[in-house]
Amino acid sequence: MMPYKSLFAFILVSLTGQATHAQQVNSNEAYTATKNQLAQWLHVQKSLAQSNDLVSSLTLTDKNNLIVAGEIHYQPSGKQCIAYAPHRFYDKHTYAIALALLGDCQVFLANTVHRHTSTHDGQKSDLGKYRYSVTNAFIETYASMVERVMIYQIHGFDAKKRHTQQARSSDVIISQGSKPATAQLQRISQCLTQKLKLTSRVYPLEVTELGGTKNILNQIALKNSEFFHIELSYTLRTQLVQQPNLMSQFKTCITL
Repeated sequence: MMPYKSLFAFILVSLTGQATHAQQVNSNEAYTATKNQLAQWLHVQKSLAQSNDLVSSLTLTDKNNLIVAGEIHYQPSGKQCIAYAPHRFYDKHTYAIALALLGDCQVFLANTVHRHTSTHDGQKSDLGKYRYSVTNAFIETYASMVERVMIYQIHGFDAKKRHTQQARSSDVIISQGSKPATAQLQRISQCLTQKLKLTSRVYPLEVTELGGTKNILNQIALKNSEFFHIELSYTLRTQLVQQPNLMSQFKTCITL
């Protein structure tokens, strides 16, 4: 439940594409159509928000399965940033952790199908890797409407499956995918270490695993965006959802 009163709009939309038959529409065309629809939707939300306390939620499903479905929450208040849980059914508690950032950020995104579900072209519906998704379409659309956007993508890792002691002993591994670590990323990590007393390590400066270098947001590479790939241990994820004070401190550090 949101801790404040809001006008809550839930809309379920099935995208039909521009052509009569599914075979006449490819993923790129469906993706472009989705971005156009999302642009119209965002304009409506901004108009509604002028006289209302607004939180709008949207679930988009392409019935032709040409793009991967996704969940969107938007509110006009807050920082121009996106909290993103791409693996809600796989990385336990990441949905709740990312959703807690809504309010600090204007946008929350999540997957609605499991990452191992097959797409129409036989690939996996992994929002961290698949190009044609509702969430990617929204990120591009939103970024075109704001001056600058921070994207905080929340993941979870199993310490037992890590290959190095640095990774196994980490609470947080934070990176910017294929890009070098910026000063802002290092400030976030320092905040987590100094204020929350967590073991936070920056990839590739302090740890060599879980850098998110193959993440699709590296390929999209929006010029006015900064991407933070945030891996959390299972122990920390459990603590965050059970301890409100810790969650509050965590949010403060992430959205510095």
